[in-house]
Amino acid sequence: MVAGATTVGGARMKFAFVIFKYFPYGGIQRDMMKLVDECKARGHEVKIFTLRWEADMDPDLDVEVMPIVGLHRHSQYDHFAEDVRAATRDAGFDLVLGFNKMPGLDVYYAGDSCYLQKALTQRDAWYRLLPRFKSFARAERAVFDQHSSTHILTLSSSEVPSYRHHYRTQAERFHPLPPGIERDRIAPDDVADIRRELRAEFGLAEDALVLLFIGSGFIKKGLDRALLAIQQLPEDLLDRVHLFVIGRDKSERFERMALRLGIAEKVTFFSRGRDDVPRFLFAADGLVHPAYDETAGMIIVEAILARLPALITRNCGYAPYLEQYDAGIIHPREFDQELLNRQLVELLTSEQRAQWQTNGRRAATDEGLFGLVPKAVDYLEGFTTERKPVLAFALYRYFPFGGLQRDFMKIALASQAAGYDILVYCLSWEAEIPEGFQVIVYEVERLANHRRYERFARLYQEDVRWRKVEAVIGFNKLPGLDIYYAADPCFEHKAQAMRNGLYRRTDRYRLLAEFEREVFAGTSATRVMLIAPEQKAQFQQYYETSDARLTMMPPGLSRDRMRGEDWRVQRQRVREDLGIGDDEHLLVLIGSGFITKGLDRALRCFAALPGELLRSSRFLVVGQDNPSAFWRLARTLEIEDRVIIQRGRDDIPDLLQGADLMVHPAYMESGGMVLIEAVVAGLPVVTTSVCGFARFVREADAGTVIEEPFAQQRLNEAVAQARRDDQLRARWSANGIAFGQQRDDLFDMPNQAVAFIEDTIDAA
Repeated sequence: MVAGATTVGGARMKFAFVIFKYFPYGGIQRDMMKLVDECKARGHEVKIFTLRWEADMDPDLDVEVMPIVGLHRHSQYDHFAEDVRAATRDAGFDLVLGFNKMPGLDVYYAGDSCYLQKALTQRDAWYRLLPRFKSFARAERAVFDQHSSTHILTLSSSEVPSYRHHYRTQAERFHPLPPGIERDRIAPDDVADIRRELRAEFGLAEDALVLLFIGSGFIKKGLDRALLAIQQLPEDLLDRVHLFVIGRDKSERFERMALRLGIAEKVTFFSRGRDDVPRFLFAADGLVHPAYDETAGMIIVEAILARLPALITRNCGYAPYLEQYDAGIIHPREFDQELLNRQLVELLTSEQRAQWQTNGRRAATDEGLFGLVPKAVDYLEGFTTERKPVLAFALYRYFPFGGLQRDFMKIALASQAAGYDILVYCLSWEAEIPEGFQVIVYEVERLANHRRYERFARLYQEDVRWRKVEAVIGFNKLPGLDIYYAADPCFEHKAQAMRNGLYRRTDRYRLLAEFEREVFAGTSATRVMLIAPEQKAQFQQYYETSDARLTMMPPGLSRDRMRGEDWRVQRQRVREDLGIGDDEHLLVLIGSGFITKGLDRALRCFAALPGELLRSSRFLVVGQDNPSAFWRLARTLEIEDRVIIQRGRDDIPDLLQGADLMVHPAYMESGGMVLIEAVVAGLPVVTTSVCGFARFVREADAGTVIEEPFAQQRLNEAVAQARRDDQLRARWSANGIAFGQQRDDLFDMPNQAVAFIEDTIDAA
């Protein structure tokens, strides 16, 4: 999943602009074309993707009209978003800018109001059951959700609170734009001549009162409110008034409404828009814009500059400009038709009209009213040059004490240090989130874990396909991975060796086996980081995975596990904390997953220690798991008073120095980082040969490895011998410390993993 290369500052950039429908008279459409012109003027390349292009095609424009798929508008938009994603994914675009809400955008030009807010406050509950609602709400969430990385260019601040309320959108993702008015909207000196010419053209008397309603989207702009207000004008004003309706929309229902109200002859509809809007602005007597919903309202500022008094509703995003320049009348947020009727009379007759027009002249000197386009392109360039490539990581659960989880964190932090942004998908996260990480937690409620995993796999794949990520790295076996870090053993081998045939008929088996096949089967392209040589033989036995896809990683040992000069202080500290006497020996088992780590074996061998050895020993178990069954076993073995079980500790280096022997008789263990940690800390180890990292115990001669087939008696004897022979433990301890000092390769896994990830990206 490799994204296009990102350019650097000052270089030519390639942008994709995405819009559902283009026609020349829409406000957002006009803004888009201004941005296209500015980008091209700066030397950048722009390609437009759209469903409908209702204008002449400029040969200088690169436009791709995508095929319309779907019977309903919302389904057409869903398919369009999919098609755009496919078209832009590997086409080398530096940035995708959307003028409508949809998944997969790097930047959204926020020309629409919050859809969810309207659906909750202006619609009945049944509406929210419709596929249309679900589609539009899903598209909006893809842009504004707190887990999205889409930048948002805002035309006004009015809708920001709604988005932040519903989606917890981070404040820093909103980027305000000034208005972007064209300077041809500034009233010229010959306004009087334009006024006479337009009246003559339409057969209007010199004293006619010309009102304008301008904007595509007659319903949401409040044309019905405007018509009702005109119908209620006093007779002397109604005789003189004429309304021009200009915009790209269907006008039939409003023409019928004007006819019912008896004012049809007072209204002229230009429902396909006009190219000479400035003429109307300069020639009219007032603008009426009583919108139900208006994110910005460019026409409001255009009217100010044209010195045309305006009557607007407070919910328009650009209403503050009318207030700032005192250039008309603002209707309160709580709409009142009778008040609007009176305000329209005031707009046409007020003694303040001359002052409103004069104030509009003053606005023409405000350069901030014309800066939208250059500011927006500045943002696009900045987003492109500042953006880091993204790596996505997927794992079921993160908590600080698991070996898999610790390896994930080491690799993720090393990747971040190498210049990547880190995105994480998981089912639970039980720790503080590192600075700069974006963590998406899916709180999936299912009775069975394998059903939670199935749902998680679908959710993360649905989300990641809309994001520009360099690669997806999994720490559990999942579909859709570019790279898998093989911290878990071969599931199929485990199912064959440790389970009966009945288990292999369960839904759990079928799902987990399917997920493993998705990673290792010959048809898969997933590359695998192995942590032990034994894994290769097992995976190839069941899946014939090619050698080219399997790479061995070194351990990722942390240097703070090595014995330091203050090890005696560490030892004393941890033993005092645990209440371990100077004459007592401390045995430890460290690892989450008590069953697979062989805690039952360890308890039995501890209980089998000869009398005095047992009475002078304590056994500490540290790990993230349910200990209930093992407490019952300890009580049965009559050793519960000698056993301590804790859920996890953040002072493992101290614990390694404070203990006298590590017992790790695992049933199955792909790696077993804690074994190497114990070795280099000078803590002798007794473990089983199934552990991938047991080989390091042998190489260092730092303990005993119990070979397969496992026998409890051999474990009992090995632990008893290590417990009674102080000289043997001292030799193992010295050997382990020396081994750690001589083997730099033990610490290099994170850097090698990053190199492997980058090689995978380059090869894609």
